[in-house]
Amino acid sequence: MSAVCDECKGALITDNHGELVCTGCGLVHELPPPVSFRTPGLSKQRLGSIMSRRSSAFTDHGKRSLSASNQLKFKRLKELQDSIYRGSCLDLFRLNTDLQFVVDYLLLPEEVINKTMKLFQDVVSKVRNPYNNYVLLMAICLMVVSRELGERAPVKLSEVVEAFGLRGHQLSTRVLAKTLSYASNIISFNKKFRSSEEFVSKVVCKLKESPYIVVRIRAAKMDPDEYFAELGFYSKDLLSNIPPPRRSGKNPFLLAASAVFASGTIIAKRHDIPNIFTKTQFSKDVGIAEYTLRSHLASVFGEQKEVGALLIQAPL
Repeated sequence: MSAVCDECKGALITDNHGELVCTGCGLVHELPPPVSFRTPGLSKQRLGSIMSRRSSAFTDHGKRSLSASNQLKFKRLKELQDSIYRGSCLDLFRLNTDLQFVVDYLLLPEEVINKTMKLFQDVVSKVRNPYNNYVLLMAICLMVVSRELGERAPVKLSEVVEAFGLRGHQLSTRVLAKTLSYASNIISFNKKFRSSEEFVSKVVCKLKESPYIVVRIRAAKMDPDEYFAELGFYSKDLLSNIPPPRRSGKNPFLLAASAVFASGTIIAKRHDIPNIFTKTQFSKDVGIAEYTLRSHLASVFGEQKEVGALLIQAPL
């Protein structure tokens, strides 16, 4: 038995009626008969809704063929269903509602909504449905606006995909990244790539939400606000001293997180206090892999001991 839907690759569950239903599109799948009662010669049959590209005719739950008029009606409904699912229908009200949800979910400033909608409508007025998916176009516009705003709207591709997924839109991080790299053909924007410095505030905000970190800062007899401000200052200074060749190929968010951890070590030496962070707890609070953190600290910041020593001695 397949664990995914044949149509949309969604997860399959068994509902209250004992039928195998897709959580993504609602398609009812065939249940495999018990091995001991299997009768040879029986062909496979689809149960319930047959909203499938493989079916030539629509039938009801009792496998009775529908009338010709109902066949045409359900065929049209299926076409509309597929087009809405792919995002190929332009529904400004729904897109605006989805955008508001995404912006709120990602804790982005309100100005992102107006700028994104303005950019989206401007593109649509010039190029009609350029990707055959208005949801994908909306996601691209959101990424363009967030990059233009820089540190005020730090957001990752994976976060945008996750947020739109909560609204029922299936986007791929790989497709979004690839499409965004070629978006300059229809969208004019200045910043094609993000810098690691723009994600420092995002990492620091994640640490502020951790009660464990705040307690350790107070136990070290430091004010949390002053500590986080100093953390952001040193992190940006460390990143500014990394030459471009050593930044190449590294995720800007992961690089920023590693710089924040390294800055915590600098602050601990400067104030002669225990290090606030541990690699395991830091990785959990920020949402990165501990292996990646260790790798970045060794390969990128391990060679910056002299820079760290200067930052310890330099006044704020």
